[in-house]
This record gives sequence, C-alpha cells and structure tokens, in this order.
Amino acid sequence: MKLSCKDICFMVSESHDRKLTLRERISVKTHLLMCNACKRMARQLELLRAASQRYGSADKEGTSRPERQTLSKEASARILSRLRDNTNDHANDD
Repeated sequence: MKLSCKDICFMVSESHDRKLTLRERISVKTHLLMCNACKRMARQLELLRAASQRYGSADKEGTSRPERQTLSKEASARILSRLRDNTNDHANDD
C-alpha cells in the first residue's frame, strides 16, 4: 500500500499523540527516506514540538507566561471527530 505525502504527514503528526503500529512506522520511515518535502515537514514539526515544550516549562524557570488554557471536553470531542472523519474520507480516496 503506497501512502501519499498527505497520509505520511498525518501519521507523523499522529506519532506525537499515539504509538504508531509497526506497519505505520515502517511506511513513515520508508517514505521519509525518499521524500525530502515530508522529511522537512517532520523536522519542522519536531522544532515546533520542542519550542512548545520549552514554552510550557518557562514558568518553572521563573519566566512569566499566560495562564494555561485548555479546551472544553466538547471542543476536544468535536476536533477529534472531525479529524477522524477527515481520515476516513482520505481512506476512501484510494
């Protein structure tokens, strides 16, 4: 099964929230070996993640930052539902 760049980018992003299956990890690694655009996107995502983690730890170092805000459970559920719907739509494109 050949995955598109869009699929790979989604899986790279997903890998920060859940453990990918062995098949998914192999697909991502193989694709990243061949696709410089996706490799660049994966590096940018890592940079954003590292920056957000540093931002999150700023209060531990005595640096002020805005109060932490979280989404309501309803908003989180809506976002998750749309992501799943979008994923299912792309699965049907093949």
